[in-house]
Amino acid sequence: MKSPKRSLDHVPRAVVFPNCSISAFRSIGHGALPSWQRRRQNGTVLAGSPAVRGIGGQVRVRYVRRSLAGAVSAVLVAALTGCQAGPDDPPDVAASQLPSSDTNPVDRSELAQGGTLRWGINDFPAQWNPHHANGTVSTVGTVMEALLPTPFDLDTDARPRPDPDFVEDVDVRAEPQQTVTLRLNPDARWSDGTPITWRDYAQMAEALSGRDPEYQINSATGYQQITEVTRGADDFEVVIAFDRPFADYPALFHPLLPAAYTATPERFNTGYLDDIPVTAGPFTLEETDRTARTVTVVRDDDWWGEPALLDRIIYRAMGPDALDSAFQDGGVDVYALAIDAGSYERASSVPEGEVRAALAPDYRHITLNGESPALSDVDVRHAVFLGIDRTAVAESAFSAIGWPATVPNNRLLLPNQQGYADNSGPWGRHDPERAAELLEGAGWTSDGPGEVRTRGGTPLSLRYVVPQGFQPARNEAELVQAMLGDIGIQVEIEAVPADELFSGYVVPGNYDLVSFVNNGGGYPVSQSMQQWSDAVPDADGSPQWRTNVGRIGSPEIDAALAEAMATLDAAQALASVNEADRLLWEAGHTLPLYQRPELVAVRRDVANLGAAGFAAVDYDDIGFVE
Repeated sequence: MKSPKRSLDHVPRAVVFPNCSISAFRSIGHGALPSWQRRRQNGTVLAGSPAVRGIGGQVRVRYVRRSLAGAVSAVLVAALTGCQAGPDDPPDVAASQLPSSDTNPVDRSELAQGGTLRWGINDFPAQWNPHHANGTVSTVGTVMEALLPTPFDLDTDARPRPDPDFVEDVDVRAEPQQTVTLRLNPDARWSDGTPITWRDYAQMAEALSGRDPEYQINSATGYQQITEVTRGADDFEVVIAFDRPFADYPALFHPLLPAAYTATPERFNTGYLDDIPVTAGPFTLEETDRTARTVTVVRDDDWWGEPALLDRIIYRAMGPDALDSAFQDGGVDVYALAIDAGSYERASSVPEGEVRAALAPDYRHITLNGESPALSDVDVRHAVFLGIDRTAVAESAFSAIGWPATVPNNRLLLPNQQGYADNSGPWGRHDPERAAELLEGAGWTSDGPGEVRTRGGTPLSLRYVVPQGFQPARNEAELVQAMLGDIGIQVEIEAVPADELFSGYVVPGNYDLVSFVNNGGGYPVSQSMQQWSDAVPDADGSPQWRTNVGRIGSPEIDAALAEAMATLDAAQALASVNEADRLLWEAGHTLPLYQRPELVAVRRDVANLGAAGFAAVDYDDIGFVE
């Protein structure tokens, strides 16, 4: 089996931690052991050692002659990868440690040729360009990483490595400026027959640089540092020059888009809207059906790498409850599970199925819209923070499935990651009395306990949007509603279509409160930087927030994040990461709720797919056990 490629879940990333024991997770529900524990007992699960990497992942490139691995990428060797587990850990934590990956790995030679995999997804987006501001939902990555080039992939320890289907050789020079040279696979072709060359990289770097506000990009991080992309010895050599050190260069061009679809803002913004016109992967598009809410991809016979084992994959979008039922009824072979006892128990009860679980750098949070009328005041945002008992919310989410709750006080580092610090100051505790004082000081007064506060005759009322058909989200919102009601804030819960939650509400700022999961990855700062960055002006001068859906930012936050990316000093890098998080607490930007693992329900006979953790999914090798 080849080294893994293409991750199961590609969304704007926030945080990572390595293969460490996670004290938040003791067991996986009731009854039978989950798949990863069964396979561990059988001796077939091998947990990798913690990755040795910098703030953006270890740059351990096989063919580097003068590598930055000894400078930028090794800055945080122990800092971001060491486990904090030690003698104070509860004795049951180590015994139930989640693996770094749980995908039922089987060599492709032992798997059946052919077959159709039915993959349940919870969203049917209109925008399939992963680099567009509206292309950041996880469904886009799940589908497009089977169809588009990924120059570098991560292994289970979050170590980047070149994908030989697209990049044959890498050379990195530190002086006189950082220069990365990629030797491309000359066999690589787009589905329209066009070779993949340096021009695709050059045009994409320009489109994502942020220099032209007409491009509706979700992030310019890394691309802003590129001074030029030029042709090397021939069309299949790319020379990328940076104006300052950028350790996370393997995160760039992931995935790559064809030059024809980044050449103009119009092609970039609309070329993959309701369509997937050009691909370059083991699968290619057969059809999208918005009525049936399906995307069907088929084996690409022109693919130059190992041919895909499957004939086709049918992605079908459904609500959470419908996905549970479809898995029980045999209509879906794989889907990502929510942290919900009912969903877990239903999936676990399917005789032909199992739940695969892995360590995940993910946490759930509440995002506050800093541009909504009431929440534009930082004192009101802080009052919301103080009015919510996060421990109670987390315990409610985890109690039914047997896990104790971990409430993080950091958005960039999780509690089991070395360098983690509680940066919440006065804003991370549950303090209704202080919340009331802040609201009074902001002019929101109450006629008595339980009464909705008003200012100038206007009630203090917030819209909390939740996806329809997802009871855990409603339960969570109702808890928050009751807690904020105690301090005089009225919360109106609005259920919206699940596949419109982001495109119709979160991204355009059509909400006051919303909860979702930040999915981590191998590049904790660069992949999440835009999520916390200040607005930039668009073509008409209006603020463009890109993936900062909280619409809260400052130059100071931007500077701290930039320093974390550029410094060569490990201690300073950690200090800058934590300073950025402290400033985010001061700004009232998002409220972390709890840390969570990756859970995927899968048919038992599906191999090389499941809870991949940090690792990319090798779509070529997904198949059925004979």
